[in-house]
Amino acid sequence: MKIILALFVMLGAGATAFFLTQDQQVEIRLSEDQILQAVGKKLPFKKTYLIIFNVKLDNPRITLLEGSDRVQAGLDATVKVKLGDERPFRGSADISGNVRYVPEQGEFFLMDPEIETLSIEGVPDSYADKIDAIMTTALAAFFDARPIYTLKESDTKQAAAKLALKDVAVENGELVLTLSL
Repeated sequence: MKIILALFVMLGAGATAFFLTQDQQVEIRLSEDQILQAVGKKLPFKKTYLIIFNVKLDNPRITLLEGSDRVQAGLDATVKVKLGDERPFRGSADISGNVRYVPEQGEFFLMDPEIETLSIEGVPDSYADKIDAIMTTALAAFFDARPIYTLKESDTKQAAAKLALKDVAVENGELVLTLSL
């Protein structure tokens, strides 16, 4: 009896090892709207830098470029300087970044965001360089800490896919994430 039980255990372990070594893939397709909803849930983002610069990011935009592995994101930006009249300077920031996957949480982040355009209206020359640097820091902080998408535990395909990101591409207006099981 012990021999039969041992054979079943070995057979089960062998079958498990076989299936785990097979290159199984899960493909998740995300539209611009799905990513926009995920990013929008984390807004507005407000933070103070260097004690005197209040930054607010809001109203996200997402663009997926066909054939690219980067996600383009834009946000409206407001900067208030806590000196003088404290009038807000408004504008926008557009960035692009690669996708980073954190399997433990099943979360996707924009990685290494690069500012494509930054336009803040009416900034005095004396603040221009500081505000550019602060906006770069604020955008990186926002996207580093907030996922652009989180796998849904209620979706069995997505729940099973928490292992390794194999490929990222944009096809037919969707972000295509290929994960290996």
